Amino acid sequence: MFTFMEDAVPRPAPAMDTLESALKNQIIPDQEFLLQGSVLDTSLSLLIERLRGLCDNADAKLEQFSDLEVVFVLKDFSAPPSHTPQSHGVMLRVRRSLDHPELPWQLRYVGYPEVGNRPALVRNCLDVTVSTNVIDFLQELGAKVDHEFMAKGYILKKGRIKVTVFKIIKVNNGMPKENLETLTMSHLVELSVITSKIDESVADDLRSFADQLKPLVQLEKIDYRRL
Repeated sequence: MFTFMEDAVPRPAPAMDTLESALKNQIIPDQEFLLQGSVLDTSLSLLIERLRGLCDNADAKLEQFSDLEVVFVLKDFSAPPSHTPQSHGVMLRVRRSLDHPELPWQLRYVGYPEVGNRPALVRNCLDVTVSTNVIDFLQELGAKVDHEFMAKGYILKKGRIKVTVFKIIKVNNGMPKENLETLTMSHLVELSVITSKIDESVADDLRSFADQLKPLVQLEKIDYRRL
């Protein structure tokens, strides 16, 4: 005859313990490798043709997107005054699709670039899907809107590399489909890979792919703290 022991039944670990364990064991993809550049609108079609030849599924229909992104700043009032970028607060980005409103919204945290001599920029990055009341939630926390914009363009894939080519459009009076104003005569080009650990080969892959896009676009590691 067996005696049932309640203590012998495994209990789920608390959520924070599970998250800390996943981070410690590098399970969560939270490292982004990034290269950025721009291409003139007059050369956009040539770049797209080059990318279609280099990327996966060249015969498939080109994937387009149109997203609205609102950037919030959440200040840490307990932090001592400083001239470092971190003293300005934490930036949180809320993005939603305008073409597919049924899709969940996304909340993104992007950290400051790490110091190093890598061929690509490396920074912490966390993406989570959220409900449509996330803006109200952030405002309740004290976050303030810093700026917002519309991103409209194309997405391609080359193995683990995500390629985005998009136009940045100013949003006036919070109306994403009205009163639109383009800011430049060019498209932003980004190559990115999100991994769960620092993998030096990722930066080399990005640089190798970027070299194949010359001279149409010059992709570099851009540290916005220096701008």
